[in-house]
Amino acid sequence: MRTQANANLANNASYRQQALELLLILTTVGFFYLAFPTGGYSHFAWIALLPICLALTRQTPRQAFVSGFLAATLGWIFSIWWVVPSLSAISNSPIAALTPLVLIYCCVSALPYAVACWLHVYFNCGKSIHGALFSALNFTVFVNYTPQILPGNLAHGLYNQPLFIQAADIGGVALVFFIIHSVCFLLANAIAIDSKRSKQKLGCVLLAAIVFLANYSYGYLKIKQSQAIDLASSKQINLAMVQPNITIENRSREDWQQLAPELMTMVRNIIATEPVDLIIVPELPVPVSFQHFSFDKKQLSDATQGTALLLTAIKPIADNLADSQGYFNTMELVLDNRLVQNYAKQVLLPFGEYLPFETSLPWLRKVFPGAANYKPGQSKALFELPLAEHSITLVPLICYEAVFSDTVGQGVALGGELLINTSNDAWFGNTAGQKVHLALSSFRSIEYRKPLVRNTNNGISVIIDPFGQQISSSKITPHSQGYSVTTLTIAPMQSFYQQHPNTLKWIFIVLAILTITTKLVNNKKAGN
Repeated sequence: MRTQANANLANNASYRQQALELLLILTTVGFFYLAFPTGGYSHFAWIALLPICLALTRQTPRQAFVSGFLAATLGWIFSIWWVVPSLSAISNSPIAALTPLVLIYCCVSALPYAVACWLHVYFNCGKSIHGALFSALNFTVFVNYTPQILPGNLAHGLYNQPLFIQAADIGGVALVFFIIHSVCFLLANAIAIDSKRSKQKLGCVLLAAIVFLANYSYGYLKIKQSQAIDLASSKQINLAMVQPNITIENRSREDWQQLAPELMTMVRNIIATEPVDLIIVPELPVPVSFQHFSFDKKQLSDATQGTALLLTAIKPIADNLADSQGYFNTMELVLDNRLVQNYAKQVLLPFGEYLPFETSLPWLRKVFPGAANYKPGQSKALFELPLAEHSITLVPLICYEAVFSDTVGQGVALGGELLINTSNDAWFGNTAGQKVHLALSSFRSIEYRKPLVRNTNNGISVIIDPFGQQISSSKITPHSQGYSVTTLTIAPMQSFYQQHPNTLKWIFIVLAILTITTKLVNNKKAGN
């Protein structure tokens, strides 16, 4: 009887432990959702993984892998659920066909977290200061340096807290991610370490405070620099962002011809009332092009009256949009009513702008009959905008090209001074997709210390300065038709990340490999 009672007690204790671990995992899922731009409570990024770290303290490596996979999969599902209806709207594809694809994406995106959790337990990282830093390094390497379709993580949740993300000018998003998770794992270890090891516990807390305050101080000093820009060596431009707010139900040339006069009236009003060097018209759900449609050329020429125009357009490969050869998503620079340059988007959205594997799997077209047939451009182009006293080199970025640092870096390396990102985020409706797109793009301004002009069809349209701060006067009310005119100062600034974009990446990767190898060798020796 006593043996049976002991077994029952052990089972009850095991069930309670499993329930507690599940609760901690779900708490991390909740914190992940809140910290991501979807939730809007960015400060949770600092402690999002703390609950699961506590859950891992009594788990085996295999259990840790499952816990990490479960937490990250659920975190991604809750944070990017809006992708399904958005892709359905963009591609005219059934939600039932897209849902499994997004679920698979969430599972694949969870794997780096699962592997990092496995390493955390396998190398017993929850019991020391160096273990916390080692785990932060592993998470940083696996989450940031594996190929991704949507390169989002907890660091992006701090996009509206520029004070805490200035270190991106040294090591990009990955360094901000490392700082956040160093603090998180140090605090988790301070809780998990046995109370008899009070020095280790105190050391974890003190180092977490030092890392947090050092990051805060660096951000404070950098933002103070934004108030001391040398105007004598800077350039200025008056630019107008137009937000047409055209609904996604309008898709055809006929729809555009009905809507164009109202938009042209707005452009005329801007020209008549504001001193403008450049007018930007964003990506729209309707096909439009100064170069390829005579109607558009006349309407835009009459409205702009020779003012420089940057138009996001479409370029058929053949003579018409219906041709099976497809088309390019382009940006056109029009000066004095004449097309002088264009750029074809290089990074296309899978299922939204093209159908992956269509050549080898032609039956996919039957499953996704409405998927677009855009083709990628082959080279990066810069736009040279001549002004009265100087010229400004623009880096064109269409839609989600701005979320990829390498793509932006190509333009900056060629001499780009001003980042221009146009998009049609109307596909997201009233979901958090607009905030997520803005958050992922915002980091480019800090990484390269270049202003980012983000002009969208229905919001969020805003200009972000080189320190990640939104210029409030430039913001246009989302989900409304309107415009803003902003005098923007462009200072000749460079960052360490701009000059050495891969340095910290390789330092982190080499450190992770060396540390893992050393620990494996030491474990093997200890086993012998």
